[in-house]
Amino acid sequence: MSHIQILAPDVARKISAGEVIERPSSVVKELVENSVDAGSTRIDVELVEGGKAQIRVTDDGVGIAPDDLGKIFLKHATSKIATVEDLEAIVTMGFRGEALASIGAVSMARIVSCARGADRGAEIEVRGGERGRQRYVGAPEGTRVEVKELFYNIPARRKFLKSTPAEMSHISDVLTKLALSHPEVHFVFLHNGREVFNLPSVSCLRDRVVAYYGEELARDLIPISSREQELEVTGFATSPAHHHANARMQFIFLNGRPIRDSGLTHAVNTAYRTLLPQGRFPVVFLLLSIDPSAVDVNVHPTKMEIRFRDASRVYGQVLQAVKKALNQFQPGLAPPSAASGTDSDTEIPRGVDALLKTPRPYATGGMSGVDTSGPLLPRTPAAMPSRAVTGVEHGRFLQLHSAYIVEENPNGINIIDQHALHEAVLYNDIKNTVRERALSSQRLLIPELLELSPTDFFRILGLKDTLKELGLELDEFGRNSVIVRSVPQILKDVNIKELIEGLLEDTKEGEETGDQMLDRIMKVMACKGAVKFGHRLSAQELVALLERRKDNIKFAHCPHGRPTTLFFSLEELSKQFKRTGK
Repeated sequence: MSHIQILAPDVARKISAGEVIERPSSVVKELVENSVDAGSTRIDVELVEGGKAQIRVTDDGVGIAPDDLGKIFLKHATSKIATVEDLEAIVTMGFRGEALASIGAVSMARIVSCARGADRGAEIEVRGGERGRQRYVGAPEGTRVEVKELFYNIPARRKFLKSTPAEMSHISDVLTKLALSHPEVHFVFLHNGREVFNLPSVSCLRDRVVAYYGEELARDLIPISSREQELEVTGFATSPAHHHANARMQFIFLNGRPIRDSGLTHAVNTAYRTLLPQGRFPVVFLLLSIDPSAVDVNVHPTKMEIRFRDASRVYGQVLQAVKKALNQFQPGLAPPSAASGTDSDTEIPRGVDALLKTPRPYATGGMSGVDTSGPLLPRTPAAMPSRAVTGVEHGRFLQLHSAYIVEENPNGINIIDQHALHEAVLYNDIKNTVRERALSSQRLLIPELLELSPTDFFRILGLKDTLKELGLELDEFGRNSVIVRSVPQILKDVNIKELIEGLLEDTKEGEETGDQMLDRIMKVMACKGAVKFGHRLSAQELVALLERRKDNIKFAHCPHGRPTTLFFSLEELSKQFKRTGK
């Protein structure tokens, strides 16, 4: 009896479609790329319920002739290539002839198109891969594609679609990249009848960046220009003042196509290495133009991954182009000082580097008698501890470089990262109050309005319910804006803009369970609410922070796993000063 079977055409279509169409953003990407290839000057994208209910893309491109419309939902039907040799010179966004067939296999789709110069158009529908009859209709020049009930016939796939804000965040990201790479096209994006963005056509990338991200970022754009043989590298770097915890603001385009390439990302980050704090990523808009024969874009159905014929040369040219731009912007630009580092920066001051060769977790002897009651880092004199500020019962301490606290210990010294310790304390406090359902919020006297990119706007809306559970309440307020009405009482002095940016950078939608997401948000809140690296503490604040530590292993590391304190024994100190044996 044979165990190997040939799959039925319907099953094969659905499996194949899953390689190209993963979620609504995949549909939007494929349809808009087709519109770009059609020479459109305007593309309208209209969505209902994050694209799960309906996606409509309308363009004013060359249109599709009635004779071709009947083939449009057939697999590997394309007007962009005809022979194997054509794969060596791909200049269009699409070419595989898989997208519309895949979309039609997992949705209810309809196309209405009128070829340029024709007196009438034609319409065809498809439902789960089954094509309906084609008919002539009146229509303006261009093409309109409607996709309804995505994955209606694959319940296992449909149930894994995310919330509407989450899907909208992915779609906004796709459209952002396409709008940046094609500034000559007018993009209009609507969701549930409301405008998300309206970007008229402009003559250059800089104007599109201004329209999308505003003048503040545009003022710090640094032109990039390099041409060697068949490769031209242009675009913009930005000043080191603009950086993020991940590479989400690094846009790389190849021949007008948004791409992902770890080598090019590494080249960009290497160019900025001495200019940014560790773990931070710059903002760049990079346009690469290369002979199509020197690159393979037929690596994956999504066409986001590519292979260069000479990857090392491309890497080197991109690295040098970005470095040159940064040097011309500000020759001899010095790396950030410790005081300008980020919250997560734990670089050790150079003066004690030789001492820190074999650090160990801090020693807790002598701390058990410390009173830990009272608020952390009180700000008013009346709330300050009354004890002398020269020590905490067992010894003395001082602050160095507005970042570290050196504390005498009966058996040596502790060197404490003030931000990491305060972050650990806040995280523990937030967890306890959430567990006890005792987390109170502080209503803002003047609510804070934040303008976000469309991608970030929908991402933060996706976190709205979880944030409310933690005492941070926000609502939509106009197009791509949110208004923050309250913050957790424990973080009443936090910089709200920094907190929201931290949440956007550190949370990973779709990769974590509800409890994992809640924990990650608590970590971000603790980090953004903690005293900053580079902030000078008063003597009273130092006392308050050290009092909260006590003999608690929970405070040995911050929530991100970095040690809060390093201990050096008297024996180690004696060895460093050649006093061994005395």
